[in-house]
Amino acid sequence: VKYEFIRSYVDEYPIALMCRALDVSRGGYYRWFERSPSERAKRRERFEQLIMRTYAEYRARYGAVRIARELNELGSDCSVNYVADIMSKKGIKARNGKSFKYSKDVAAMTNVADNLLRRDFQSDSANRKWVTDITYIWVTKQWLYLATVLDLHSRRIVGWSLDTTMTEVLITNALKMAFKSRRP
Repeated sequence: VKYEFIRSYVDEYPIALMCRALDVSRGGYYRWFERSPSERAKRRERFEQLIMRTYAEYRARYGAVRIARELNELGSDCSVNYVADIMSKKGIKARNGKSFKYSKDVAAMTNVADNLLRRDFQSDSANRKWVTDITYIWVTKQWLYLATVLDLHSRRIVGWSLDTTMTEVLITNALKMAFKSRRP
């Protein structure tokens, strides 16, 4: 580690000064610098190339498990953890995510109000039908949550609220703004 540090700053500081500061000998640094890579380092370099090639071949869709399976089938014995470590160090990961499976959750259907509109989104007068929605927006390293209240007659937002957390306060603030602006 110390020798790697010295090599990375060789253009900025004298080698002798860095060796003295890190308490290593200059001769030890030069022996380390001139030696050939170990068998382990050569193997890792070979696997890095194989992994990158396989990763590119399958258009970044294969993760560590599938890449390890492919390499093992081709005769290059490796473990999933070894492949995962290399992928992590290289900063690559599979692009595909888990597929979404919809199932009605009983907990999600408790305390839900009746559907009074029954998909009738027309309104003949103002303030008769309001609908709400919540969305999230990525803004400078964080998610913001936006709750809106829409009057179906005018198709205008009559109340809204923006917050960093999605809580009841977000929704009630949007409704309070709607009541204050329209006074139904």
